[in-house]
Amino acid sequence: MLMNMRSSLKKEAIKDFLNTMSDSIEKDTIQLFEKIIDSSEIKHYSNPEEFFYAVLYPWDKFISGFLKSVLKANKDVEFIFKHSQYIDRHFYNLFGIYEGSAYSADKSRTIVNRLLEFYATGKKIDFDYDVEYTYHLPKKIFKSHDHIVDFYEGLKSLLYGSPQKYMGALKAML
Repeated sequence: MLMNMRSSLKKEAIKDFLNTMSDSIEKDTIQLFEKIIDSSEIKHYSNPEEFFYAVLYPWDKFISGFLKSVLKANKDVEFIFKHSQYIDRHFYNLFGIYEGSAYSADKSRTIVNRLLEFYATGKKIDFDYDVEYTYHLPKKIFKSHDHIVDFYEGLKSLLYGSPQKYMGALKAML
């Protein structure tokens, strides 16, 4: 009984939080989230497609609504926020291979942040190698705006099942 009461209180707290955010998040997205929270039954899904449409797809729509509402995100800004770990891992691993593992995380993080800035503001990616500290800047690969953007576009295509752009960008980098 205590567990049911705690669960009910948590659900109410989440609903109260969402209700206070209703000005900044689309109303239908809030309703969708509340519907997910209200479902107390844990279901066994028989296949990945059923799980996708029952769980992942509604959450993805909620996150998209949040990003569009709060950040006024365009498609690429939304993609970078939703898939930053995927993007970062690809850059990180390639830096490790071609530049060594030292500072690979700093370099990949710098690129992801610059990609975000580019797609949010239109500011081209241009690294200043004349500053005092450059450990976070690429040394051999991904030094130009075009190489970075082409590789990012390839990663997007790869995630959606079309590897041609990715393979082309990887070939150009090598």
